[in-house]
Amino acid sequence: MKFLILGAGGIGSYYGAKLLNQSHHITFIARGEHLQAIKNNGLSLKHPEFSFHKKVDACSLEEIKNIDISKIDAIFITTKSTTTEQIAKDLSKIFTDKETMPYFVSLQNGVENEDILCKYFDEKKVIGALTRKIGAHIIKPGYIEVTGVVETILGPIIKTEENEIFVNKLTLTLNNAKIYSEYTNNIKLELWKKLIINNGVNAICALLQIKTGVLMNNKKLNKIVYGLMQETANAAKFLDINISKKDVDIMYELIKNFDSIKPSMLVDREFERAIELEEISGVVIKYNEKQNQDSPYTRTISTLLEFIYKNELK
Repeated sequence: MKFLILGAGGIGSYYGAKLLNQSHHITFIARGEHLQAIKNNGLSLKHPEFSFHKKVDACSLEEIKNIDISKIDAIFITTKSTTTEQIAKDLSKIFTDKETMPYFVSLQNGVENEDILCKYFDEKKVIGALTRKIGAHIIKPGYIEVTGVVETILGPIIKTEENEIFVNKLTLTLNNAKIYSEYTNNIKLELWKKLIINNGVNAICALLQIKTGVLMNNKKLNKIVYGLMQETANAAKFLDINISKKDVDIMYELIKNFDSIKPSMLVDREFERAIELEEISGVVIKYNEKQNQDSPYTRTISTLLEFIYKNELK
């Protein structure tokens, strides 16, 4: 299969490297020093059970026009959720032929990326997906470090016979590349389940500058994590997505027993990059407010992080 991976950061590079090792055709879309390093020296990736260092096809978003886009099966979007709207606008100017339109697979944090993509593309071509049990980050331009046992869940936003066949084929392709993957009939529910974890640990780890293991092994802090997770489950009710207490407990135990990692917001704070605060915590606050309810845990943690981080960047 032929893929574009838009966002050659930790997640995108890991998926691309694994697929390349199965002889699929991958073009990485990157920018800045990272793109230049990949073009000059290849892409390097290190995982406890997997390493990769090869010359790869890489270009900027503007250079996509030099690729035969009619042959592309799918675009993996692995950029920050803060960029989804602009990226969708840019891609909509490039992919204009409905007959050769690829599938758009979002592997991003948050629960609203697919809705944004559906504004610009045929919703039948938009595939929701999530990755979990992974920590993956750019350590320096051209070099990626990854930890964890990676899992992927995929599903179409609007199911058709055609896109169901595609998602099943993609799921098999990822499994053959040794990325455990499964198909779901309810991807929106799964995205909200992941948001439970993200809202539970991401902002608070960034605020306290600690890994998830330190957070979850502290009896006082992990009670706050559980409160953050409960607020996320409650926010989902506004969209008629029902997440039970059992689901929350499962997500809580999952992160408690997972390898201690630096969540994305902590890494972004360390590298002074934009953090996905609005796309993760802001969504929880917004949908609880629509039900005339507050999100005291989420509001407190996100407000403190926003205030401190803005002052650090001054």
